[in-house]
Amino acid sequence: MKIILFLLISTLFGVIACEKQADKTTQTWWINSAKMDCTGVAPMSCLQIQKGSEIDPKGWEFFYSAIQGFDYEPGNIYQITVKVIEKEIPLPADASSQNYELVEILSKKPDPALRLTNSWKLLKVGDIENPTGFKNKEALIFEFDASRRTYVGNMGCNSVRGEIKENNGEKLLLGSGAATMMACPDMAAEQAISKALLDTRGYKLENNQLYFLNEGGETLMVFQAVD
Repeated sequence: MKIILFLLISTLFGVIACEKQADKTTQTWWINSAKMDCTGVAPMSCLQIQKGSEIDPKGWEFFYSAIQGFDYEPGNIYQITVKVIEKEIPLPADASSQNYELVEILSKKPDPALRLTNSWKLLKVGDIENPTGFKNKEALIFEFDASRRTYVGNMGCNSVRGEIKENNGEKLLLGSGAATMMACPDMAAEQAISKALLDTRGYKLENNQLYFLNEGGETLMVFQAVD
């Protein structure tokens, strides 16, 4: 009888142990190089994560919790393994149902796409050098934000704001963007800028200057860093 009771208790503990083990899983995540503004219970700053063996430039999702043991440094792309642990119920209101613990940092590399993030003065577009604004005659400034994947700039007569569709530190694809609709007597520089933005397929940085390149590697636009 004692043997049977011992076996039953051992079996019960084994089942409980298996159930607890089933409440823990290990996953592999990518962590993006910058946090983004997000809204959980209140406005906050969120990590951007995604799962899978390869990074999808459009696959980032907000992560609203914390990863215990993970010392995040912006500017780097991480691949990590994370232990996901189900919390015991009842849960506090507005609390996550899971805890997250760092298991291992598999890789940590500087994000080359962030090189684009800056304010840039346009020096040349096509054969037009040092174009200026129609009204103020000041240099044309563009701002690129690789983390938010946006750009905004002055084309001389109108301003434009658009999306950075692709940027891996070398390849670059820009959306057409939304521009204001003012007409000016001379639209040559603006038309050249608009076309160059759409034709850009890559870029390089040399001596604090930014070069936008077409599919064949020819220079379309040259910028000088402002900051």
